[in-house]
Amino acid sequence: MSVKDMSHHIANYRNIFIYLLIGTALTVIASYMDFNVQDSIAGAIFVGLLIACIKGYLVAANFMHLNSEKKIIYWILLLTVFFLALLLFIPLLWDLNNMSNQINY
Repeated sequence: MSVKDMSHHIANYRNIFIYLLIGTALTVIASYMDFNVQDSIAGAIFVGLLIACIKGYLVAANFMHLNSEKKIIYWILLLTVFFLALLLFIPLLWDLNNMSNQINY
């Protein structure tokens, strides 16, 4: 590996480190923000998950070297996220179904 390649990798890791620091600062700032909890907590959850997803992407793509993988890795990741969302929403759908059955009685 040449010096030019090494300096490119160091600069890349430094930039990712700075982005993660900014993401951590945004997380701390968001924790002090007053989201209107009386109406809905969905805004706070959305902001928290958005920051976490961006930071997770940066870690996975750069430190786990997934940004240079083949397309099959992305399909497997997409399939995993799909099934995760499906498994997370099954209890919600079941609860909604039970609520509709209780209303009919």
